[in-house]
Amino acid sequence: MKRTGLLLFIIWVGSFSAAAQDQPLADSLKSMLAQTDLDDEMRILVLDDLIVSLSNPDSVIWYAKLLLEQEGLPDSYAMQAYQSLGVGYRKTGDLGKSLDALFTSAELALATDTKGFLAEAYIEIGATYSSNDDITNALRYNYKAIALFKQLRKPRAQSINLLNVGYFHYIQATYDSALYYYGIAEPIFDSLNFTIGRAYLYGNRALVYAKTGELVIAEQDLLRAIDMLEPIGDRYGMADYHNQLGNVYRGQGKIQQAIFHLEKGLGLAKPLDLKEQIRDASLALSEILAQQGAFDRALAYHQQYVTIKDSIANNEQTQRMADFRTEFEVNLRESEIANLEKEKQLQQIYVITAIILFVLAVVVLLYFRQRFRTARFVAATQQKEYDAEINTLLKTQETEALQAMVQGKEDERKKLAKELHNHLGVLLATAKVNLHGLESPDTTKHQTVVNLVEQACQDVRNLSHEMNMGISENFGLASAVKELVAHLQKSKEIQIAFSASLDTVMVDAKSEIVIYRIVQELISNVLKHAKASKLSISLTGYEEENLVNIMVEDNGVGFDPQALDPGNTGIGLDSLHDMVSTMEGEMSIDSRPGVGTTINIDFPFSPPETITEHD
Repeated sequence: MKRTGLLLFIIWVGSFSAAAQDQPLADSLKSMLAQTDLDDEMRILVLDDLIVSLSNPDSVIWYAKLLLEQEGLPDSYAMQAYQSLGVGYRKTGDLGKSLDALFTSAELALATDTKGFLAEAYIEIGATYSSNDDITNALRYNYKAIALFKQLRKPRAQSINLLNVGYFHYIQATYDSALYYYGIAEPIFDSLNFTIGRAYLYGNRALVYAKTGELVIAEQDLLRAIDMLEPIGDRYGMADYHNQLGNVYRGQGKIQQAIFHLEKGLGLAKPLDLKEQIRDASLALSEILAQQGAFDRALAYHQQYVTIKDSIANNEQTQRMADFRTEFEVNLRESEIANLEKEKQLQQIYVITAIILFVLAVVVLLYFRQRFRTARFVAATQQKEYDAEINTLLKTQETEALQAMVQGKEDERKKLAKELHNHLGVLLATAKVNLHGLESPDTTKHQTVVNLVEQACQDVRNLSHEMNMGISENFGLASAVKELVAHLQKSKEIQIAFSASLDTVMVDAKSEIVIYRIVQELISNVLKHAKASKLSISLTGYEEENLVNIMVEDNGVGFDPQALDPGNTGIGLDSLHDMVSTMEGEMSIDSRPGVGTTINIDFPFSPPETITEHD
């Protein structure tokens, strides 16, 4: 059973059938064309619009040829003219000339890389092949059109051609493939709300279900298709689907419903002269009515069937003869199209290769540029590391020098205190004893000398004690500062509060000496400059941070730290800054005139190394 008419209708929906019925516009354009003062450009525009508005294929052929004769015709108008010419020839049954014109349109589209025209040319070429039942070639060109429409993002045209491809597979009895392409097209039709497309989807899908024996689903889809086409007034589609529904009901044994829909389809097909629908409905009705015993009606339908069948056979015979005449020419045109496509592909390959080479060159350039930058960065980083190592070494040397200096001063003080105590102290003690042993008549003078010697002994003893005061190897930092505070409090000139929390930290001996001298220097500055009556000293160790905090606070006259001359802050503060910075400590001074002063020092230390015994 041939169904090429239905297929062509679907293709026309996607191209130019909407304008084909605009007769008033065609008449108006013909009047304009008759004017003698039209310039070439306007004449081309009028002819192009006229071709699109015409419904008679002979008129389309006439005006398309006239358009192609115009001088200076742009490629876009030439492509449209050849395409219209090909469709016109197909409608008149001259499929050879139809393919010739359509292949010319495709060649122009390929040469100018006009993908939209090329896709439309492929559609019409496929339609022409399908008119001659050459489904293989029809599928071939519809696949090409679908790919192009997908690239161009034209979902309406893409979905229509998916529907055509599904129908072609139905013709070839590859029903799974037909349902596959219908399944792809359905959501696109739904998204576009394309009613006529959905109707033909349901109708054509029903044909597949009818062939696979799923008659209930086929019945439902055909009824849906007819209901959707009826408000539109699409008698072509309704005629065909009523015929198919009649055959479905006949297969189900629902004879009256089958007769009703076959007669309905026949009534819609006759005014449109749809020969294939008239032929199929007449044959089915003659067979059913004969089985029912209505021989008169059956005979009338059978005679109608024979007449239509002979007419179609004659047309097909004529068509086959025309096909034989043009087969060789069509093969040549297909070969030309194939060559053009190969040339186009080669051009694309050349362009892609050039782009790839350019990109590779850029990548290589960027790679070496990045390597150069990385090398520079690594060199700069290494230089910074070398500088940091040098600075660390210098600081280490400064720290060791300071510690050596402090230790040297400490040793010198102890040595000097020992000398004072052991030698000068002994001599003064001896002089005192001898003085007591003298008998002098001048008791007053004698007592004065004794008193002076005793005072000298006491001064030497005090001086020796002060010089030897420091960190004992047996008692540590906290005890040394506590002893210093106790000694100062004997003068009763200032109240000193001292607190220490160093039990959780282990500070090496050299660091303890430096901390002790810092505390001495802070106390000395308070006694010299602050005129304070109260002084608070605290030492706090933080084990986790390896940090000792020194805080000295007084209620003296205070000063403005910002007002100090950076180059002349006093020997005491300079010495403090040197010791703190050399030991990588941090010192902050909080002071205001009349309020007092608080000095806070954070002093980092390294815990002394411990010796681990091994078995």
